[in-house]
Parts: sequence; C-alpha cells; structure tokens
Amino acid sequence: MIKIETKNVDFFYGKFQALKDISIQIEDKSVVAFIGPSGCGKSTFLRLMNRMNDLIPDTRLEGEVLIDDINIYGKDVVVDELRKNVGMVFQKPNPFPKSIFDNVAYGLRVNGVSDKEFISHRVEETLKGAALWNEVKDKLKKSAFELSGGQQQRLCIARAMAVSPSVLLMDEPAQH
Repeated sequence: MIKIETKNVDFFYGKFQALKDISIQIEDKSVVAFIGPSGCGKSTFLRLMNRMNDLIPDTRLEGEVLIDDINIYGKDVVVDELRKNVGMVFQKPNPFPKSIFDNVAYGLRVNGVSDKEFISHRVEETLKGAALWNEVKDKLKKSAFELSGGQQQRLCIARAMAVSPSVLLMDEPAQH
C-alpha cells in the first residue's frame, strides 16, 4: 500500500519561493490531478515526489515528503532506488535516441532484467497500455524520433509503465 504525504513543504529556487506550506495526503490507488494556472508550481510539486529537483542547482526544500511514511529526502534514501518506484512522464516527450523497442525496454534492462522473452512481452504489453502498439508493432526497430509528438509522448508513458513503478507521476502527459 503506497501513501504519499507532504508536510509543510516550502520549495525555493535560489531566493524565489515556488511552493509555500503545502500539506497533502494521497492514499494508495488514487488518481489525483493538480489544477492551476501556468507557473503556479504544479510541475515543481510533482518533481518533488521523485527528487527530480535535486538536479537543479541552488534549490532548497523545507518540510517533508513521505512515501509510505519514509522521508524521501532523508540521508539514507538512495535516489536511484526511489526513482525505480516513482516513475515520471514529463510535459514534453523525451524519447531516448534509440529504437522504439529499446526505449521501452531501457528501464527493464537498466534494472537487471535480461530475459528477452519477458522484455518482449512487457514492451508489447505497455505499448498496448499506452494505446501505441497498433501504430508501431511493425516499426519497433525504427528510431523513436520518427514518431509524431503525440506518439513520442505515448512511448514515454509506455517506457515509464514498463518497470511497474508503485507511483507514476505525469506532468501534462496528454498535452500533445
């Protein structure tokens, strides 16, 4: 059972405070949408859940972000392990410079899966789940960059789903 909770979260880009005093509880198996105007902090807040903001210089978090009652900003947390369980699909498609098949299989392989039959089955299953299989099943060896913007976004959704994360964060995934 996965529960996400934030407690009194403030987030800063340098001296600019992007988030102020956010406390929320999200129960297991919930679908939650954050709605607000452009620039209000929705993406910043989502990126807190898998520590993507760690990659941005001069940022600071105050408060707590808990997943299953564990503060994911604690010193013991291995960020790569966290990201295996908390997947992210970004606002703009970001396929890897690989084939369609290898884009979806990438996370499985990085996580040590080597069973080719399992990988093939999982690639097909997640491409079907992302409503892309019928469009690409005969083009799996082609570059992901040959896909349209909307197809690339669905490919990125399939890639995120392939590793079966406990939490899937999606930042405006249907914009294209």
